[in-house]
Amino acid sequence: MYAQGHRAQQRERDAERQAPARGQRPGSLPPGPAGLLHLQRTVGNAAVVRALGPMVQRAAVTDPRTKRSVESGGLSPEERVELAAQLLRAKKTKELERLRAAHPDEADILSERALRAIMPRYRDVHPESEGESESEDPSVFYRTLRPEELPLRNGLRPPAGHDPDKTAADHIRAGSRAKVKSRWVSFTRSIKTAAAWAAENESRIAKVKLPDGARVEEGRVYDTTDPVQLAAVFGDNGGSAENFAKASQEVVVKDGLGAEAVLQVFKAKYLTPEQYEQYKTGAATDAGLYAVVRTRAKVTESKQKLAPKPIGIYQHQEPQFGLPKRKDRERTPENDDRSNRPRTTA
Repeated sequence: MYAQGHRAQQRERDAERQAPARGQRPGSLPPGPAGLLHLQRTVGNAAVVRALGPMVQRAAVTDPRTKRSVESGGLSPEERVELAAQLLRAKKTKELERLRAAHPDEADILSERALRAIMPRYRDVHPESEGESESEDPSVFYRTLRPEELPLRNGLRPPAGHDPDKTAADHIRAGSRAKVKSRWVSFTRSIKTAAAWAAENESRIAKVKLPDGARVEEGRVYDTTDPVQLAAVFGDNGGSAENFAKASQEVVVKDGLGAEAVLQVFKAKYLTPEQYEQYKTGAATDAGLYAVVRTRAKVTESKQKLAPKPIGIYQHQEPQFGLPKRKDRERTPENDDRSNRPRTTA
């Protein structure tokens, strides 16, 4: 009897020791968001705050256009989409994945499929094609030259008699066959595109670099490889002209560029497949050869896809100052004396 009473008392004491304390334990945090706020204000432990609080996702990503590191958390969702499109275009897949991982709520709009829907649309690539060739430097462009253009002397300017009121969209829609030219001058980001045009009649190609500050001037430069700038040109009424500009990676510059922007001048001509392979593999060399490319496939009006053509791009030694016309010659004593001489007849 005594033993049973003793065990009963022992069980009661054990139960009292194991029972949870009533009320809030001294030093504990209040429940809910108030506890997190108290922790942030008093403890100041960043590691604890990150573990318990809502995480602000950020990633440092290098912008391909400026080559500078960008903190993604400081960008708007629209700016992150634009940055992601630039990363995809520059084939920076690792940085794109890091950007998507840092913003899981935007993973769908930052996916490759969603980005390609807003990126420039290009023609299907032929199996033998080398694909796209947009310049990694967003300030470097190329232009197939007309016979009368002297870039190292006169720069690349609109022709005389152009209409200054034509917009960039008007210029792109009219193309090179416009009867009245505009104040805009077309370039391309792709040396392959310029070479494909130039090789048709062994024309020249100018490689130019946009001067510092030119992009700052609002409305002077439009790069159609950038969806934002493309929309600024065409709005919602681009149509086939918009598709052509995107496929050609066209860049238009108001009033063109001066001679100081010209880096080099090339000539382009078609190669045989054998020559192309020899140059590509290094079996043949040419001191004047700058590069060999193979163009994208062309689709004819009958929807027939033609095979890409190999092209050689050669250094071209062009005189920086061509011989001016007689009426443009500088007025010097020697020229004045020559012009005042009496004409003799036989």
